[in-house]
Amino acid sequence: MNKSTEKWILLAIIGVHLAITLPAAYLLNIWVDEASSLYATERGFWVAFQTAAAEQKQAPLYFWILSLWRSIDGSIFFARLFSIICSIISIKLFADLASRIADRRGAILLTAFFGLHPFLIWASLEIRVYSLVILLSIVLIRSFLASFWDDDRTKSSTIYESIWFLLGVIVALYTNYYLGFLVAGLFAALFFTGRWRQAGRYLLISAAAGVVFVPMVFEMIAEFRSKSSGFQEPRSVFEGVRILWHHFLTFVFPTEIFPASEQSTISYFRLWIMRAAVPLAAVITIWKRRSLSSLTLALGCIASVVSLFLLIAYFLVGDFYIHIRHASVLFVPLVLFLASVAADLTGPLPEARRKVLTIASAIVIIPVFAYAYTALYPNMTKRGDWARVAQFIEANESPNEPILTFEAFDALALPYYYRGVNRILPDENYFDFSLQGPVGSPESMVRQNNFVISEIPEGTSTFWLVVNEYCTATEACRPLENYVQSNYTIDIEKEFYLVKIYRFKARSK
Repeated sequence: MNKSTEKWILLAIIGVHLAITLPAAYLLNIWVDEASSLYATERGFWVAFQTAAAEQKQAPLYFWILSLWRSIDGSIFFARLFSIICSIISIKLFADLASRIADRRGAILLTAFFGLHPFLIWASLEIRVYSLVILLSIVLIRSFLASFWDDDRTKSSTIYESIWFLLGVIVALYTNYYLGFLVAGLFAALFFTGRWRQAGRYLLISAAAGVVFVPMVFEMIAEFRSKSSGFQEPRSVFEGVRILWHHFLTFVFPTEIFPASEQSTISYFRLWIMRAAVPLAAVITIWKRRSLSSLTLALGCIASVVSLFLLIAYFLVGDFYIHIRHASVLFVPLVLFLASVAADLTGPLPEARRKVLTIASAIVIIPVFAYAYTALYPNMTKRGDWARVAQFIEANESPNEPILTFEAFDALALPYYYRGVNRILPDENYFDFSLQGPVGSPESMVRQNNFVISEIPEGTSTFWLVVNEYCTATEACRPLENYVQSNYTIDIEKEFYLVKIYRFKARSK
């Protein structure tokens, strides 16, 4: 396979990624997290600069960039286009990393796995930071290898690469705090492979990046206190490892990126296949450990340290903050590590065996990826289905019928589709609520229940209520339900994807 053929195959991978994501980016409704990004960036760069970290309780750089990006075009599609572009650049840069691990054909197969992976497709369709996190993960690893790993660099090129690495670390920390896990993992790779001189230089560069990050330290501490101030669910090592195991399965053998409460048949078989395959692969790897390259060991250190920090985050702030989207920082190092292990263990293969392995891989991966694509967005909608919710309310409403949402945060999404005559409530305090009791219990969201009740205008005889799955599947909305049932009767009831609509009319006195 020559370089010209590689180039055309890479363009084909990018083309397929675009063929999947561009139509979906135009057609899919936003969900509430995306609405939050739009809300944070729709009032211009200066407002985003002032409020991004305080409101979103995240590192602010993505929101600053998105506010500038949206000054060109404020549409939902254009906002998603930024994530798609990040993913396209990621595919190109990942191909260069893949060529370090495998031969040309193997590198192309690995790039195809990455570029068409359902998780990367999902990240491309989010108006959130995750696609940029994946891109920065690749940039950091590439820059790390060039600055600290390659021994054939001249002194001037090493200085040049080190400066780029320093800038990359600064950008990463201002973009997503969890990218700090990757920064720690890169140091661990130097330390545990005995590259002491490079590790010392790495610490100096990291210290310089830390100085530049100082303005965010107090904000980060405030955000941590906010996220850990509410009710804390009991935590265990078993549960934390179970969550990370699910992320591992998703990155290696994806079925549903966001599994339903009831396990699907294909997920059930995937689980047992992986339960058999992982121990077998571990035994083979230990048996042939002398075949593992230092690069493989380094990538293993990186993936292990990132996983360890995600587990620590679970104990510090709870499982809500290590969902699969937060594990996007693990996606690249884990895929690279497993691919590097496979390349080391298999070594050069005869052409006939290589073709068989390629065909067998395609037979397994293509149907699995296709299933995962269809499972991502049932009925081509994201959670909340806000476009159809808005259409339904507009078709059935009359004036003076305010629209309430629970959770309060959900009130951010509906205005992007609703064009009716009524007011959407709440219209403030979207980010002010934390857990007050066990998840799903009547005590879990008492303060938010009371706040939503207080938002019902005095003297209102008819209003709409839109509730998410926390209300329909748990007892979290019990105080709100008790109030409504005591004072109103259901006039209209309609269910959409992970959301339910009611129109209530006051009881006759």
